Amino acid sequence: MLSQDSKMPLHEKWSRGRVDYQDIAFARNHGLFSIDEQDALAEAVVAIPGLGGVGGQHLISLVRCGFRRFRLAEPDRFELVNVNRQAGASIDTLGRKKLDVMCEMARAINPFIETELFADGVTEGNLDAFLGGATMVVDGLDFFVFDMRRRMFMRAKEMGVPVITAGPLGFSTAMLVFSPRGMSFDEYFDIHDGLSQEECFLRFAMGLAPRAVHFRYVDRTRISLQRRKGPSSFIACQACAAMASMEAVRIVLGRPGLRSAPSYLQFDPYFGKLCVGRLAWGNRNPVQRAKLTVARTFLLARQGRIGHQEPAQRPRLPAPQGEQGGGVVSGEVFRYLVAAAVAAPSGDNVQPWRFSRNGDTLRVHMVAEADTSFFNIRQIATQISCGAAVENIVVAASELGLSADVRLPGAIGGDGLIAEVGLDRGASEADPLCEVIWERCTNRRLFKRKEISTGLVGRFAAEAERLGCRLHTVRGREDLKALGRLVFQADRIRTEHQGLHEHFAHMVRFTPQEAEQTRDGLPLKNLYGGFAGEQFLKLTRPWSAMRVANAIGAGRMVAMHSARGIVNSGAVCLLTAPGFGWADFVNGGRALERCWLKLTALGLAMQPMTAITLFRLRWDMEGEQAFSPRHGKMLKALWPEFDALFPAVDFSREGQVMLFRIGYARPIRYGTYRKPVEQFLM
Repeated sequence: MLSQDSKMPLHEKWSRGRVDYQDIAFARNHGLFSIDEQDALAEAVVAIPGLGGVGGQHLISLVRCGFRRFRLAEPDRFELVNVNRQAGASIDTLGRKKLDVMCEMARAINPFIETELFADGVTEGNLDAFLGGATMVVDGLDFFVFDMRRRMFMRAKEMGVPVITAGPLGFSTAMLVFSPRGMSFDEYFDIHDGLSQEECFLRFAMGLAPRAVHFRYVDRTRISLQRRKGPSSFIACQACAAMASMEAVRIVLGRPGLRSAPSYLQFDPYFGKLCVGRLAWGNRNPVQRAKLTVARTFLLARQGRIGHQEPAQRPRLPAPQGEQGGGVVSGEVFRYLVAAAVAAPSGDNVQPWRFSRNGDTLRVHMVAEADTSFFNIRQIATQISCGAAVENIVVAASELGLSADVRLPGAIGGDGLIAEVGLDRGASEADPLCEVIWERCTNRRLFKRKEISTGLVGRFAAEAERLGCRLHTVRGREDLKALGRLVFQADRIRTEHQGLHEHFAHMVRFTPQEAEQTRDGLPLKNLYGGFAGEQFLKLTRPWSAMRVANAIGAGRMVAMHSARGIVNSGAVCLLTAPGFGWADFVNGGRALERCWLKLTALGLAMQPMTAITLFRLRWDMEGEQAFSPRHGKMLKALWPEFDALFPAVDFSREGQVMLFRIGYARPIRYGTYRKPVEQFLM
C-alpha cells in the first residue's frame, strides 16, 4: 500500500488537511475537471519507471494535474550531462539520487503525495510489485533500456495495466498507448528473440514515430545506436510530459479520444506539424518495412566504421585491500589502458609504441625503428605519437576512477622509455573526452566551406593551453587559398622525394585482406581518393612509375588533392610547443590528442597536413642542404609566406607539432586498424 514518507514532513506553511489543500491548490483545474474528477485523479496509482529526461517531467506534470499516488523507480544519480533536459538536474543536485530529488520536487508541489519507491529501478525481481494494482504506467525509461522496457510492457498487458510511452525525438514528441486489449509491444514493434540490440533500437524508434519528421533537421552523425547515444532536448521532454499527462487523464476519467496502438500521435513544434494516424500491423506494415530498410542504411550500415574497435566492456578496479588500499592496475585494467593508448594517432599508422608495467605505474616506450622515414627527423613524429598515447591513458584512466600522474624521464631510456604514468584511486570525475577516444579518426573527405567560429576554436585551443602549447588558426577564404598554394608546393616535394614515396607506398594496404592481416598502415579506402585516385596509387606504387608520373606532371594530382582539402575546410590550425626538446614534443603530442578529442566531441572532422611542418623542422635542424637544390629553392621561397599566415608564432623558439585542417564533414566508413594489445606489451 502507498504511504506518505514519514521522513518528509508537511510544509510548515500548510497545517490544514489534504482535501482543503487540493481544493485550493488545484482550484484553477475546476472547469476542466469537476471536484469528483479531481478526487479520481488523486486516488489513481501511476507507476513511472525512470525519472530522467521524460520521467522526471512526467512526474511533475502529473503532480500539477492533481495526481497524488505514485510508484517511482530510478537507480541513477544526477550528472552534469543531464542538465539540458532533466527536470531535477541542477548544480545543486549533481551526484544526488534522482529518486530523492524528484520526490522532494513533487512533495514541494503537493505535500500530500504518496510514494512507493524502487531505488534499484525496475528489475525482473520487482516487476510484479511495481505493476500490481497500478492504474497505469507512464514510461520514463531511457530509450536504450530496451530489454526491461519490453518485459515491462508485456507483463503490464498480462496484468491488465495500460502503458503510455512518449519519446523525445529532436524537438518533437511521439506517443503511443498500449491497452490490455490492443496490440502488444512485440506485435506492434515486430520484436522477437534473436534480433540484435541495434535492430531492436531501430524498430522501437521507427515504430514510435512512423512519421519521422524530426529526421529533416537532426544531425544524424550525432546518433549512434551502437554507442547508445543521441541528441535530446528539454523542448521535446516537456511536450512528451504534456501529451502523456493528457492520456493519463483520459484513462482515469474515461474521457473520449483515447486511441491505442496501432494508433499514434506525433507533434513537432519546430515545423508546427501534428501527425495523427494508425499504423496498421505496426512495423509489419509494408510501407513501414520499406522505411526500416532505408533507416538501416543511415543508422546501422553506415555507422559501423571498418577498422579498430572499442573494447566490448570496461574493466572493474580491484577491490581495496587493507589500509593501503591495494593495487589498482590489474592485468585487465592494464590491457584496457594500453588499448586506449594505441587508439592514438601515429604517422602512417606505424604504431611506434610499447608498454610495460611496474606496479601501478604504466611505462610508455618509443620504438624508433618503427618509423625511419625522411619525415621523422630525430624521431620527433614518434615522440608526438607517444605523447598522444600517454594522453589517451590519462583520459581513459579517469573513466575508471583513476587519477594519473605523468612523469617524463631526464632522457629517453635505452629501452625507449619516454614516459611513466602513475595511477591511483580518486579521480574526482571522468574526463568528458573519454567518450570519444574510440571515435577519433582522420577524415580525408572534403569538408564544408563553413567557417569555424571563434567560440569553437577557443574550446579546443584551451585544451592545448592546458599542456603549455599554443594553437594558431587560419580562417577566411583568401587566407585558406594562400595556404592551399603553399601546401601544394610542399606536397609536390613529397611526391618527388623517392624515400618519402617508397615509405608511403610501403605503408598503404592496397587490399582489405592486407589491411586486416597487418593491422597497421593505411587501408587504401581510408585515403578517400576516389576511384581515380586509388587507381593512380596502384599504378604509381613502384618509384619508377611515380618518377614517370612526376616527369609528365601527373604527380601534381596528389598535391592538388591536398591543396583542395585546405580550401575545402572551415579552418586550418597550427599547434606549437614551447621549444624543440623531445619533452616539448611529447607534451605537444598530449596537447594534440586533447585538441583532436575535443574536435571529435564537438562534431568536427580533422585531417593532419604534416608535410609542410615536418619539412620545416628538418630545415630548422639541418638546414637547406638536407634537401635537393631544387626542393631547397622551393622551400626557401615558401617559408616567408607560411610565416606570414601565422604572425603570432615565434618560429625560432616554438616547435611545430602539427598543421591540420578542420571542418564539418560526413563521417568516414573506412578507418585504420590496430594490432592486438598483446603485441605492444613488454
